Amino acid sequence: MSHASPDRYRFIELFGQVPWFATLPEDARAALASGCRWRRIAGGEALFYEGEASDAVYLLVHGSLAAFQNQRDGTPRLIGQIMAGETVGELGVLVSRPRSATIRALRDSELIVLPAEHLEAMTEAFPQAMLGLARLALRRRGELQPHDAAPRTMALLPQSAGVDLGAVAAQLAEALAPFGSVRTLDSQAAGGEAGDYHAIEIGSRFVLYVADGDDVAWRDQCRRQADVLLFAVRAAEHAPLSDEWPEAQDTQVARQQHLLLIHDAKPRFGAARRWHAHCPHAALHHLRDAADMARLARLIAGRSLALVLSGGGARGFAHIGVVRALREAGLQIDSVAGTSIGAVIGAAVAAEWSIEEMTERFRQVFYDQNPLSDYTLPLVSLVSGRKMSRLLQDTYGERDIEDLLLPYFCVSANLTRGDAMIHREGKLWQALRASAAIPGLVPPVFKGGEVFVDGGVVNNLPVDLMRQQHRGEVIAVDIGGDYALHTTVDEYELPPAWRLWVESRTSHRRPTLREILLRAGMVNSGAQTIAARAQTSLLIQPKLADIGLLDWQSYYRAIDRGYQHALRQIGGPKDALADETPVF
Repeated sequence: MSHASPDRYRFIELFGQVPWFATLPEDARAALASGCRWRRIAGGEALFYEGEASDAVYLLVHGSLAAFQNQRDGTPRLIGQIMAGETVGELGVLVSRPRSATIRALRDSELIVLPAEHLEAMTEAFPQAMLGLARLALRRRGELQPHDAAPRTMALLPQSAGVDLGAVAAQLAEALAPFGSVRTLDSQAAGGEAGDYHAIEIGSRFVLYVADGDDVAWRDQCRRQADVLLFAVRAAEHAPLSDEWPEAQDTQVARQQHLLLIHDAKPRFGAARRWHAHCPHAALHHLRDAADMARLARLIAGRSLALVLSGGGARGFAHIGVVRALREAGLQIDSVAGTSIGAVIGAAVAAEWSIEEMTERFRQVFYDQNPLSDYTLPLVSLVSGRKMSRLLQDTYGERDIEDLLLPYFCVSANLTRGDAMIHREGKLWQALRASAAIPGLVPPVFKGGEVFVDGGVVNNLPVDLMRQQHRGEVIAVDIGGDYALHTTVDEYELPPAWRLWVESRTSHRRPTLREILLRAGMVNSGAQTIAARAQTSLLIQPKLADIGLLDWQSYYRAIDRGYQHALRQIGGPKDALADETPVF
């Protein structure tokens, strides 16, 4: 809906706060303001659509917008976000072309409309104005990217009976306070205008809209004002049998979604998956106490710490030592990801196992029993995979990925599609089995007509995938990057079998078939791993040159190597890492 400008001087004042407008002479800003008007749009409403005529440039005063382009199949793809103080639509006006994207309000927004005909009329009197606008358009062309800024506004929406919304809001506000001022608005603030809320948002780092009571209009207002939707449920309640929540299925607006699973007692397996089915696009958070609420606040504020663990066979036990050092340094891990053995140990970190529990359980699985010892007729693989499946199932039981107390994902390689598969839901042991299915050595996982193998084939150190969903610091542990196969012979064919048998017991002149297969499964992701290292806040690479990828008997030595190396690396900056100021 459009409105006549209530105050021409207000436009001039706002122009002075925006870099491009501020460079214009005062008389140019005054002339520009004379032809402008206000426009207010509700969250989810389109400002304009792709293919429409470019009839105006818009200056976003408050709120946030998102740009979408239609793909070949007709579905919209998010290409960027526009924040307060930025312009949109200038390129189409300058070149007289239709709109190249659809612009939607992520929440209730207010804009200044600069009609195209008014801009054209100013060209002769103030050519520098159009020149500046052209430079702005060219600079932004092809550079529109989703903003990485922490959200300012959140809507707390109850989705089950019995949620003490006031208590949750108070706890979250307290947890967010270290990162900036927090203003909480409940149903008593209902009925305000967009400008009123904007004034409140300007004065606070975070604004928490609490959808308490039964006022449907206020709930809708909270949703439309929010950058982030927080769905609060009690884990003990049964998930509804109805269709998915409409608010969680709104694909027109690129809002972040978080599912807050509030526990009254010890978490029970299965509850998280049932609730998450109603909002599958939401990040899942288990809330048991103040520590969990603090973790949620860090994730929202972009001040969290993620841990990414690479694959590397038996070398992966070094991950346990690294985690021990990080915990002793007081570093609070908020999210976890891993590939292959890194996925297996990362799941234990996400389950918040103690170092003692990790050491004992994984000793039983790998040191005592060797999951790769059930050899079979090598038509598909050298081992049957039954032992690995049983041991993973015995270790993690029937818990789902959603049951893990920290946000977690692991990576496998989808050989059917030729890309990475990110496992964020479903049975944990099954995802781990796929992530650690070393090609040729362990049989693939066959599921849904597709073939899954070890994630190291495509992404052995998934820092990039963590960066896509995580704002904050990322610590990565790379335990396979320096591994190489060596030989003491020059040959193009193998000697007779009897000689190979003798040599295998007297010397190590050639890598074994198992070693070749394991190393081959990691080679393809080498370039990706190099790029991943550059994206880390802290890269930890324990010295493990003397530990082979299948050297299960070096269990304790690998743990100690990881621990000692991590201690030396974080010994200096560990205190600085724990505060609010990133040092990497």
